[in-house]
Amino acid sequence: MRRKLLILGLGILFLILLSWLGTSLTEILPARPSAQVQTAQAGPYQITVRVDPNPPVPAKPATLILQIVHSSTQQLVANAYVSVESSMETMDMGTDVIHAQSQSDGTYHVPIQFAMDGSWRVKVLVAVSGAKTESTTFDVIAH
Repeated sequence: MRRKLLILGLGILFLILLSWLGTSLTEILPARPSAQVQTAQAGPYQITVRVDPNPPVPAKPATLILQIVHSSTQQLVANAYVSVESSMETMDMGTDVIHAQSQSDGTYHVPIQFAMDGSWRVKVLVAVSGAKTESTTFDVIAH
């Protein structure tokens, strides 16, 4: 009976040690940030996203800087209604929708705050008057 209790106790202690070690390693090892600048095609638009700071820190505001270029004319799209939807990839944290602010240099700025560490899917939607709404997604890793 004592031997079984000793084995059970050692097993539980081993599981606790493994859990602690796994948690410690994620805090010690540096996170792989997503690319500082990412580009994707959304219909006739080429969308470039820059994350500042990269990687974004959870619970602190970050800024997404978007540049939208019409692929056929290579002109900046300055008259669009741009919104961003963010959702965590690994767990259901809901989806936040944020509307971008147009800047005088032709870019769009989006203040965004990621709730926790991990991989986030950022969907950019571009609506231009008289054209179909287009979208594309980017991956951002918060740490």
